[in-house]
Amino acid sequence: MVQWVGASEWRCRTEAQIRYIDPPRLKSGGCIAYWEPSWAAYLDLRVFRKEGPPVAVEIDRADESTAVDKLRDEALRGRPALWIRWHGALRAELPTGVARLHLPTRSSRAPLRYSLAPVSDTAAITLGPAVTPEARADALRRDHQRIADEKRAAARPQEPGPTRCYR
Repeated sequence: MVQWVGASEWRCRTEAQIRYIDPPRLKSGGCIAYWEPSWAAYLDLRVFRKEGPPVAVEIDRADESTAVDKLRDEALRGRPALWIRWHGALRAELPTGVARLHLPTRSSRAPLRYSLAPVSDTAAITLGPAVTPEARADALRRDHQRIADEKRAAARPQEPGPTRCYR
């Protein structure tokens, strides 16, 4: 992907940090306290084009909801979001504003090796529903609220880290 982006005369950043629109919540997991989702999230690629907003890209073999959440938030911010999936079954629904490119694979027996199969039809590309202006406005309002909350939290004295139980 990085080579293709360069050949297209665009730039990209790998492991580009993003923040979720909704702030993380402190949860208790028995003897440990943790944030869900975590404070830091990373996109596989952020592609910077000459014209238009940057494109958020996640490349996954597994069907993980964190990739979908990151892409949904980027789409709600008005940035194109592309989920490149290879191998495995596809989840039926796509979040608002996210496009999915499914790259079929062939796998051999042990040791398991994958190779890309040719994409033969346009069914490989699936689009989620369009982002409505109301959804975008609501997401931007929540995003600004999260930013304000983070600034207030940063101004407070540092709290001790999570408490862990040891046996």
